[in-house]
Amino acid sequence: MFPMVGLSLILLLLLVLAALAGYERILFKKTSPRAMAEGCWNGEERRRHVRFKDAIGVAYTVEKKSHLRNGVTGDISQSGLKLILDEKLSKGDTLYLRIPIPNSQKVVEAEAEVVWSGEGAAPAPSDKRSFQCGVKFTAVKRSSKKALVEYLRFLYERLSAAAA
Repeated sequence: MFPMVGLSLILLLLLVLAALAGYERILFKKTSPRAMAEGCWNGEERRRHVRFKDAIGVAYTVEKKSHLRNGVTGDISQSGLKLILDEKLSKGDTLYLRIPIPNSQKVVEAEAEVVWSGEGAAPAPSDKRSFQCGVKFTAVKRSSKKALVEYLRFLYERLSAAAA
C-alpha cells in the first residue's frame, strides 16, 4: 500500500512541476523584452537626433581620392545626413564634407563615415544613375557644429510654425 501511495505522490509532483514549467515558459514569453525587434518592424524612429528633409548642395571628397565631388542632402540632423550622389560609396568610407548653410556665409566642415549605401530613388545632381548613403559625423569643427545646430533650430522653428 505504501509503495502505491509513494508512487502516486511522485506522479502528482511530476504533474505539478510540468504545469509550473509550462506556466513559467508562457510568463517568460509575455514579459521578455522585445522592444528592439518591435522597433524594427513597426517603423518607429530609432535615431538619436531628429532629421529634417532639406536639399543642400554638398561638396565632398572620399578619403583616398583627392578630387572634389558634389552631392545633395536628402535629410540632415545633428549627428549625420543622407547624401544623394551619382557614385556608389562603400560602407565604412571616410568622407570630408563641406556643407554651406543656406542664406548664410557659414559652412559646416565635417568628417563623416558611410554607415549604409544603396541605389537612390531620387535623381542625382547630374541626372545620371543615382545612389544614396547615410553618413554619421565623426568629427565636426566647433564653429561648424554651432552653425549646424543654429540651422537645425531654424528648420525646427520653420516646421513648427507651418504646423501651427
